[in-house]
Amino acid sequence: MSELPTIEAYPGELDMLRGLVRTLRTVVRPDDADMDEVRQLLHHHASDDAAAREEAKTTPAGPTGRVGRLLDAIRTGRGRWTTTRAAQFYRDARLGPPGATWTRIRTVARGDLRDLAAWGHLLRYEEPGRQYYTLKTRKDRA
Repeated sequence: MSELPTIEAYPGELDMLRGLVRTLRTVVRPDDADMDEVRQLLHHHASDDAAAREEAKTTPAGPTGRVGRLLDAIRTGRGRWTTTRAAQFYRDARLGPPGATWTRIRTVARGDLRDLAAWGHLLRYEEPGRQYYTLKTRKDRA
């Protein structure tokens, strides 16, 4: 079974919800005698969830998963990053979509480089018939 992508409001939200479900399955009896305890657990969860969402608003999020690994490789490898170079990284690190063709891997790499540039991590350059990206440095930010 393949993993579905998850969108969490804050890191660890899915784990917290899974923990709540496990606890509820343990606590609740078929005769509904534990409903007060269930209400209390749900109230605690709502408080924890609200606090985590508030913290997530002030904590800057960075790229994760495949895109995060690409950004780490760019920081390590430096230099010019083309779609081909990023696609080769994905192929070598086995980060491309399962069973994807080379064309599909290149398409994913192109989109990820574009996203990293849009998020302010990379600078995009164009030359006739070619584009590439470089890591945005502190000097570039000034």
